[in-house]
Amino acid sequence: MELHRFESFGQFENAVVNVDLKVRLLGTKDGRWRLGHTDVGGITVQQGMETVPNLCEASGWPTHLMFLLSPGRPSATWLNGVPFADGKVGVLAPRRGFVFRAAGPNEWTTIALPLASWLLNADNEAGRILRGWTRSTQMLDATPSAIETLKHAALIASAPCTPTATGRLLIENAIVALVHSRRQRSAAIGRPGVSPHALCDATLDLFDLMDGTASDAERLDGLPLGRRSLRSFFHNCFGLGPVQYLHLRRLHAIHWALLNAARGNASIAETFELHGYAYSSYALGQYRRIFGEAPSATRERRR
Repeated sequence: MELHRFESFGQFENAVVNVDLKVRLLGTKDGRWRLGHTDVGGITVQQGMETVPNLCEASGWPTHLMFLLSPGRPSATWLNGVPFADGKVGVLAPRRGFVFRAAGPNEWTTIALPLASWLLNADNEAGRILRGWTRSTQMLDATPSAIETLKHAALIASAPCTPTATGRLLIENAIVALVHSRRQRSAAIGRPGVSPHALCDATLDLFDLMDGTASDAERLDGLPLGRRSLRSFFHNCFGLGPVQYLHLRRLHAIHWALLNAARGNASIAETFELHGYAYSSYALGQYRRIFGEAPSATRERRR
């Protein structure tokens, strides 16, 4: 599989397939991004490499069940605040929101299985379990060898020299082996019965209702968590506290607005104010720290 290089997070997020994706930079400046994907008889294999701390707010594709593989090194990575490690694989349910966060350089692989696949419709244990996985996102505990086998099968299937039918069969067999290697689910956090994955999905839904006003933070009161647990959840999932992360999302909205604004539209100061971020030297410093340039430079690069 050929990995294409992208020079900005915006180009990268537009190239990712099988998910609705928004990238949030968490460190200083942008970085180098690499991405490639291959269709293997309807199963999509995708690989990504990233060089900077970042977070992806995403939603599973309505027509696919996805497996997210990340070694959790050289930099730590998380799915909805749950760390990746040996024996961990992310299962991304259709239409469910999720957050993938990386503390620095990392690589990942996804395998997107169509819901129409015979595997999901089989009247056997594997079919019943796969259908169950379509209802909610989770971090699955499985044997490291089964996870490595799935990754290896995906890479072989993606090679130009591998016949499509052979590659698809390799992936399907590896998925069945993963199902049979599964272990007991990890414990939930917060109130009994509330998983970090359900909390993340609900939080992303709330983000869609926010309009950049002071009342945005109040919307988070609708989550089934006390204030202390809410802060803990945000730090685990998003790497920042609730208020800090809302500010980061506003900065990204400002960046997008400046990059896409028609000439003669709102000034830079007005753009900041319209997105609920007070225009000040501090705001300009935060913007430059994240995006590596002044807002005026971003506006000059407008599309």
